[in-house]
Amino acid sequence: MNRTLVEFLAHYAETKPNAPALRVKRLGVWETTSWAHLKQTVEQLAGGLLQLGLEPGRVLAILGQNAPEWVIAEMAAQTVGAMPMGIYADAMPEEVGYFIEFSECQGIVVSDEEQLDKVLPHLEKLKFVLVWEEAGMSKYWNERVRPFSSAVALGQTAQSQQAVGAAKSGVGPDTIALLAPTSGTTARSKLAMLTHAQLIAGAEAGRETISIRGGEWVFSYLPLPWIGEQMLTVVRNLTDGTVVHFPEDMITVREDVKEVQPDFYLAPARLWEDTAALVRSRMEDADGLKKAVYRWGMGVLLECAQREFRKEPIGFGLNLARALAYPLIARPIRARMGLAACRIAATGGAPLGPEVFTFFRALGVDIRQVYGQSETAATSVAHLPGDTPPETVGKPLRNTQVRIAEDGEIQVKGGQVFTGYFKNEAATKETFTEDGWFRTGDAGFFNENGHLVLLGRLKEVGALADGTRFAPQFLENRLKYSPYIREAVVIGHGKPFVTALIELDPENTQNWARKRGIVFSTYQSLTSNPQVYALIAQELKMACESLPDELKVRRFAILPKELHADDEEITRTRKVKRGTVESRYAGLLAALYDGSKQVKLSLPIRYLEGQGTLEAEVQIADVGEPVGPGQKVGT
Repeated sequence: MNRTLVEFLAHYAETKPNAPALRVKRLGVWETTSWAHLKQTVEQLAGGLLQLGLEPGRVLAILGQNAPEWVIAEMAAQTVGAMPMGIYADAMPEEVGYFIEFSECQGIVVSDEEQLDKVLPHLEKLKFVLVWEEAGMSKYWNERVRPFSSAVALGQTAQSQQAVGAAKSGVGPDTIALLAPTSGTTARSKLAMLTHAQLIAGAEAGRETISIRGGEWVFSYLPLPWIGEQMLTVVRNLTDGTVVHFPEDMITVREDVKEVQPDFYLAPARLWEDTAALVRSRMEDADGLKKAVYRWGMGVLLECAQREFRKEPIGFGLNLARALAYPLIARPIRARMGLAACRIAATGGAPLGPEVFTFFRALGVDIRQVYGQSETAATSVAHLPGDTPPETVGKPLRNTQVRIAEDGEIQVKGGQVFTGYFKNEAATKETFTEDGWFRTGDAGFFNENGHLVLLGRLKEVGALADGTRFAPQFLENRLKYSPYIREAVVIGHGKPFVTALIELDPENTQNWARKRGIVFSTYQSLTSNPQVYALIAQELKMACESLPDELKVRRFAILPKELHADDEEITRTRKVKRGTVESRYAGLLAALYDGSKQVKLSLPIRYLEGQGTLEAEVQIADVGEPVGPGQKVGT
């Protein structure tokens, strides 16, 4: 029995030394790293890190896009008992500085010159900086800033390897193996401390729902600081012996995943929503025959999926229609998404709306919800094979206990629950109950079949002024099924009716506008167009059609800019920071309820080179009411 991730690496290097462990596309060619070579490089880098001053129990930061070097650096830190800490590649320089100072990391591994520039102002606080994309970087090399390869070479000596062996002997199941940043939806991200045993327990808990047998191809493209990608790219690679593929560049992800056609695929709810919206938008803009075939075939596939969810018989005629529709509609769409060979797909990070979930099940994608947090190694509840009702996130996983507190909070206990927050004992104490259960901060309930229904953040669940129960995330997921709505922030707690702030899906809405000859110059000009308001109103009307009148969106406004992590409106994983949004758009929210038709906004915005101000006049519309000359919303 392997008790640490380090032992799993040694196991595969011994039992299948020549089998592929990692693959990366570089200059158009897929390069492969075997398990034996991976272990050798990890131990050599570990030796180099020790020579450069990294100590067991201290922090190694990693900053950059997904690449084999990231994984090798993380495994090297784990090998010597140090704690790897990932920083999001799109983090602003001050965020990078905060994590360097707060963690007191002794060194950092970065991908390229862009990331190095964020680190240089903090160089005096670091013992070393390693850069893995070394071409053209010689002007930076000095005693502290070094090529990644030089650290690997430094660790090849017998003395270095003896030091690695000594440090490795001190690594056990309870050694901290990862500092995982939390989502940070309500405050600055904390760092959850996860041990080898807890990460392995997380993989074991999810084994039934994510039945990886070994050797499966997976695709690593989501940010590695996110715990979901950590579990897939690092932990399951080591515990299950998968083959992890890295894209050549973030801009080539769509094409690279088509080449890989992974066996297992992970994406957060936001990407599943974006993909479904893109497919539906393009098919709506297709020529008459193609659109007609799509509508017929997708209608058949959706009806079959819905009957299967309800456990109703499909019938001979509908089965025959599905047999015709699948090769015409589903198979080519799956191939274009890179999911032609996908055996299991997972969604996590936030609940996926039932409409989007059903859309992918209709295409034959065996998609399953997985619910967890950084603090639970991303796994506590999930759909099990053959039991995937779309309105739920599944059942508690193996060796995991889940309960609902009196106030509706979801609480978890299990081997995968974290040790505590790094350098934050007060927050650690607050997040556990007196009897040792982890407080998730989410609200939910178990239905009659034992499935967990997630309502959203506990602080956000409330009631309208008339007492009608109100869960904004539930409504937001319905609205985001529209191909033209990328994000929705629904307001209603303590209010007389429901309103919404809408962020347009830029690509789909722009394509829609161009096809209809609507003139626009910028995203902001598109958001103020009366015809776009009419489109969004119609989408809201359709999304809310089956809801009780009390929960239907009555008024809305289209935001003049995309929600952005640099403005702290969303997290780096695209979760809305509701408190920040409500504060920044307070004037707009007030206007939604006082009968105003428009409001002027002046918003501070941030970008890599500096700061600025966005001035905008935002229209407010009642569904079914005019928003401009001769234009009626919702008709």
